[in-house]
Amino acid sequence: MTEESAEESPNWFNDPPRRRVGTLALILRGSQLMLVNRPDKITVAQWGLPGGSAGPDEHPRRALSRTLDERLGLRVTPGRWLAVDYVPATPGKHAEGTNWVYEVQLPGHIEPVINENSGFGDVRWVEIAAVGELAVDHALRRIEQSLRAAGTGQTAELYVGIPVRDIGPGTVPVS
Repeated sequence: MTEESAEESPNWFNDPPRRRVGTLALILRGSQLMLVNRPDKITVAQWGLPGGSAGPDEHPRRALSRTLDERLGLRVTPGRWLAVDYVPATPGKHAEGTNWVYEVQLPGHIEPVINENSGFGDVRWVEIAAVGELAVDHALRRIEQSLRAAGTGQTAELYVGIPVRDIGPGTVPVS
């Protein structure tokens, strides 16, 4: 590397780009999955897993506990990490980021209650076989891969909900 190119190269370690860290919960009750509706989002991503964003210096697991409590009144400890889903930036809509999905056990007698400032419009228990009637595109793929990870004991690495396997430099998975 020449001296000139070193000066022009960004220092991603000392000056990293802005990234969003999302945290999501896969909450199952028998054959049903909890989904939330975000009415302020475009139709493609209105229904999905409950959760929120981590704050500065907040671990994703801690952020999930906090957001489930703040948004749905659920005081839980996230269980096993199921998936991480990379989502590139969409200019004018959201920053580049990752969504961390954790398995969450909910005692049978506990029900979510939407906080009026949560950003959620509705919460539903949906039969796993019917999730595709509400969740679509990357949200549906992320849910499917998280369910698969929960069933196999593995962890899924995703790119907009698509499993990442043998991706080389400059390539992205295709569906």
